[in-house]
Amino acid sequence: MGKIKCHVVFLLGAIFVLTTIHPPSTTAAQRHSFRWWASGEVKQELKLTDTQTEEIEDIFQTLRPKLKELAQVLKKEEKQLANLMHAMQAEEWEVTLQIDRVESARGALSKTRILMLYRMHKKLSANQLEGLHDLWERRRSRGDARTRHRR
Repeated sequence: MGKIKCHVVFLLGAIFVLTTIHPPSTTAAQRHSFRWWASGEVKQELKLTDTQTEEIEDIFQTLRPKLKELAQVLKKEEKQLANLMHAMQAEEWEVTLQIDRVESARGALSKTRILMLYRMHKKLSANQLEGLHDLWERRRSRGDARTRHRR
């Protein structure tokens, strides 16, 4: 009986850790969350027009409140799951339901962010979009190189 209880505690602990840490894609998203379209360097490199910059800024400003709201919902749902896991009093179905709520909130946030990026990218020409992707790859490579040097 003790061995089974140990496995259950380990499994619950693993689920807790997996649901409270942010996935690697979140870190990448945070690296690219700056207002790239307002950067003089990016504007010059991509040859963004003032109209494009304004339209992309409008998209960002329109969706920013929704993104903040969805991030708060995700944080709340993650906290409720952590509390359930920590208390060790909930039935498995209750934990499963809360995991579904966390993943639903995470999905809604991700969907909104990706749609925002899609709308922004639609404002760019094919050459500008390719240049933006090249810029991100160069920055990612520099970031990866810095990470390797620290190890």
